[in-house]
Amino acid sequence: MNSAEKPAEPESTHVQGLPALPRWLGPALCALIAVLFVVRNLPWHLDDYDQAKQAFVSFEMVETGQWIFQHTPSGKIATKPPLAGWISAGAYNLLGGSLNTLAWPLAWRIPSLLVAAFLLRALWTLGNSLAGTRLGGPVAVAAFALTVFTPRLASLVRTDMLLTASITAAGLLVLQQVRAQSPWSPRARWGLFASILASMLLKGPIAFAFLLPGLAAFALFSKDSRRFAWPGFLPWIAPLLLFLLWAGIGIAISPEFYEQVVLREFLGRFQTGENAVHQPRNPFFYVGLLLLRWQPWGLLLACLCALPEIRRRFREPAVLWLACWGFGGLLFMSLIPSKRFDRILPAIPPLCLLLSAWIPTMGNSRFPAKTVQRLALSAVGAAALFSSAYAISKAIWAYSNHQSALVDLGKKALALAANSPAQLGVVRGGDEGLLLYTRQTRFLSEDTARKAWSEGPLRFLIVPEKSKKTLVPTLPNARQILQTGKIEGKASAYLLLEKTAP
Repeated sequence: MNSAEKPAEPESTHVQGLPALPRWLGPALCALIAVLFVVRNLPWHLDDYDQAKQAFVSFEMVETGQWIFQHTPSGKIATKPPLAGWISAGAYNLLGGSLNTLAWPLAWRIPSLLVAAFLLRALWTLGNSLAGTRLGGPVAVAAFALTVFTPRLASLVRTDMLLTASITAAGLLVLQQVRAQSPWSPRARWGLFASILASMLLKGPIAFAFLLPGLAAFALFSKDSRRFAWPGFLPWIAPLLLFLLWAGIGIAISPEFYEQVVLREFLGRFQTGENAVHQPRNPFFYVGLLLLRWQPWGLLLACLCALPEIRRRFREPAVLWLACWGFGGLLFMSLIPSKRFDRILPAIPPLCLLLSAWIPTMGNSRFPAKTVQRLALSAVGAAALFSSAYAISKAIWAYSNHQSALVDLGKKALALAANSPAQLGVVRGGDEGLLLYTRQTRFLSEDTARKAWSEGPLRFLIVPEKSKKTLVPTLPNARQILQTGKIEGKASAYLLLEKTAP
């Protein structure tokens, strides 16, 4: 291909005076992030952050065929829509199902890891494009991934990373239209519809909270470009109608659905006072934790916003949209009383891209290009060291405190039962993950356990230590073969009983 046939590059990839980056930087950064995402939650278990509730959704789909409305391990109605469960159930079958002992642990975590890779790829590409230099991609990727919270969420059995990916995809579609200054095509509208629908089927209409405040602010501050940011009402209303159809069916078939999902899970988020269903916090909770946990990026972002030449970049439509999107979502979520830090992860990607978009502004006499590069690489290096030390220390703590003890208990019990869940039962003790480790669909009450022990096929029983005096003496021919003892962070210690011959 001669020079006349080469397509023109849409964006410059070099800022005047900026030295070339080391070739090893990209591969090394990606390798470090991949290791952190996998290592941070070792040993993999389901005993915290409601992981067992989310894992049980897909497990119940496969075991009992509950594909539309599912339950929690305690038997209550699941409060989230089923998309994450569908994905994990599909991954389980692709990985070999019951023929592969690692099928469920991988099926629960691979979807989040894959969408995290999608996010990093998008941030890398757009970061370079917005910065006009190959320094922008590493900055955006490091700002998202090299933190104390992102590696944790990347392999948790939760919907946070999937939700962040779907909302980010919608926000990036708006960014694409704003940068191109072009009307929305049918393909772009369908893409937005799909992104919003995915977020709806993951966690309800929360995408509106992260995107609509930013769109309103963008329309207020950018009168020339606002027509390119708005795709019309249909891509927003159609997903909402489909979500409301699912919720309406749930309300119609189960009064518990209305109580647990509508009143408790949704409306309960807006309650305050001592009787609030969820723990309410002050409006500065998210901002304060961002400045504390999102370092050095939060401090760097705050310092950049204080510079006049940086603030002038807000006149550019793309930079203005990123600011409206990120800060608008953060502000709106701060006004909701119920708060937990992982809920604002979808507001982080646009703020990461803002850091990349401001790099060209700093390549001037006040901030020479070499100084800018040193500052950016120093921030990446500091974040890499801190996030690595934090992740490794948490993994070491988890292993030294036997956090996989209940996983090992479940494996041993299943092995003794010859991989026949019908011969094994679990009495409720507060650790919901035990159902998944033993492939059970319901906990047993003490009365049910007595009956199944005496009359049914039950040969092995896991009971909490509190039942040692009330239940164990009433089980004929019961022999204790294992006792876990108290485990840090678990609700109870457990006993494994075997039914011996009379």
